[in-house]
Amino acid sequence: MGERELVYYTARDGMRIPAFLTLPPGFEKGDPAPPAVVHPHGGPWARDSIGWDQSAWTQFLATRGYAVLQPQYRGSEGWGHELWIAGDREWGQKMQDDKDDGARWMVEQGYAAEGRIAIFGYSYGGFAAFAASVRPDGPFQCAIAGAGVSNLTRIGNNWSENRLQRAYQGVTVTGMDPNRNIDKFDMPILIYHGANDVRVPLFHANDFYNAVRSSGKAKLLVLEDMGHQLDKWTPENNRDSLNAIEDFLDNDCGF
Repeated sequence: MGERELVYYTARDGMRIPAFLTLPPGFEKGDPAPPAVVHPHGGPWARDSIGWDQSAWTQFLATRGYAVLQPQYRGSEGWGHELWIAGDREWGQKMQDDKDDGARWMVEQGYAAEGRIAIFGYSYGGFAAFAASVRPDGPFQCAIAGAGVSNLTRIGNNWSENRLQRAYQGVTVTGMDPNRNIDKFDMPILIYHGANDVRVPLFHANDFYNAVRSSGKAKLLVLEDMGHQLDKWTPENNRDSLNAIEDFLDNDCGF
C-alpha cells in the first residue's frame, strides 16, 4: 500500500490547511511526478484520520499510481474552532479554494504532475467535485462526483428535520451553487449516485447531468439498491463504482 502522512499547506488567504497525503507504493521524493487526485471528505463537518477507512478509496487510487491528497479544508471538524467556522457560507468559494490550493501545493512539492490532477469526492466531496467543474481556471482536468449535492439552494432551504439545526447550521450552507453556474461547465465529469439515496436524493445527480449532457463531457452511473451510507453498500455497489472510477480516470480525464 501507499505511504501516508500528515502535511500542511498554506491557502491563498494565509490559512494553514492540514491534509493527509498518500503516495503510490514505491514513490520517492525526486521521482517523476505522478498523476494525482484531490479527495475531499464528506460532511463537511467531519474529518479524515491517518488510519484505514472503510471506503479504501485512497489506497485504491494509490495502488493504481495516483498521489492522493485529502485536504482538511475549512469547515472540517477536529482541527480547531477557527478552521471549523471558516467554512460557514463559503461552500464552493473559500472552501473550494482550499482544494485548488492543495492541488497547486502538490505540483510545487513534486507530488503531482501539472495537467494530470483530478478531484474526486463523495457526499459533500461530491459537491466539491460539482463545484470544481464550474469554476474557471482551476487546477483540475476532470471531476468525479459521488452522491454529491449539486443544488446548494435547495439543500440549504431543506436542511435537517430539526428546527434548531436548521436555524443555526442551515444558514451556513450557502455559497456558490453549481446548478446556477452550469454555463461555466468545462471538464469531463463522472457522476455516480445510489438509486436509494435519501440523504442526498438522486435529483441532484440527474439535474446536473441533464444540464450538461449535451457537452458530451458527462457520464452518469445510477447504482441500483444503493443508499448513501457506505456500510450499507453491497459488494456489487463497491465493484461497480470502483470500476467506473478507474475506467473514467484511465480513459476520460486526458491524463
